[in-house]
Amino acid sequence: MLPIGKKTSAPSTIRLAWYNAVPNMFWSVLSLTPISVFCYQHMERPWLYGMLLVSLLAFGIPASWFSYLRLSRGPATYRRLGVHAVNRFTQHGDLIHRLIRQQYPQYKRVRTHSDKAALVRATYHQERFHLVLFLFFLLTSLYAAALGYGRWALLIGLTNVVYNLYPMWLQQYVRLRLHPSST
Repeated sequence: MLPIGKKTSAPSTIRLAWYNAVPNMFWSVLSLTPISVFCYQHMERPWLYGMLLVSLLAFGIPASWFSYLRLSRGPATYRRLGVHAVNRFTQHGDLIHRLIRQQYPQYKRVRTHSDKAALVRATYHQERFHLVLFLFFLLTSLYAAALGYGRWALLIGLTNVVYNLYPMWLQQYVRLRLHPSST
């Protein structure tokens, strides 16, 4: 137990999870609502299940294959596309770190070599997750376009870029920043 008036140098795991859940929930609700409504109202169930199945196959892609999906070997391309700016508004992003550091000035997400390795593993997991959703959103927007739902196709396509493509690039960018010599 800490003496009265003493603060720890890092927030609790629960507090970190809460801070990071807010942007996660915001972006998820904003992006998953349109595709959920479209699928519920306009998509035949066999197509829905088939597209889900095809998309879920991406979970089986090994981490070593992600180098083939990498946008660039250096951070300049990512910066030109604004990926660093996206990091301000994401979980574990700049805004969240700023809020945490107001109460815990010594807080750092990556303190040790094992923290760095864990973060790299997490980036592969998050990129894989967004790749699965990217494929599902892409297939759904193509389905919508094929059936003449142009506005739905456009909306789902735009949310795909914001919710999946940029987060995939962000994971690649984070890995580049953690391992600049591997470029």
